[in-house]
Amino acid sequence: MSIEGWRVVASVGDRASADVLCGLLESESLQCLVVSNGVVPGLGTQFAVLVPTELVGKAQRIREQVPVSNEELTYLATGELPGGAREP
Repeated sequence: MSIEGWRVVASVGDRASADVLCGLLESESLQCLVVSNGVVPGLGTQFAVLVPTELVGKAQRIREQVPVSNEELTYLATGELPGGAREP
């Protein structure tokens, strides 16, 4: 999963987590893209967050400063708690 001039900074198993990370990077004024291995939109099993090659170092530092799990990213994106429950 790569596009010429762009590099992967993270790979996650769901779209919501990828979108949250991309939002974090965008909040720091970094361009980012989310790409998937799915042939049909929404059916991917792997999602990669890409940034322009020259911004990989900055993106990795931002990502490392906010270490969150996939479950936390899913909760932030959807409000879904582990086990499928939703916060009231």
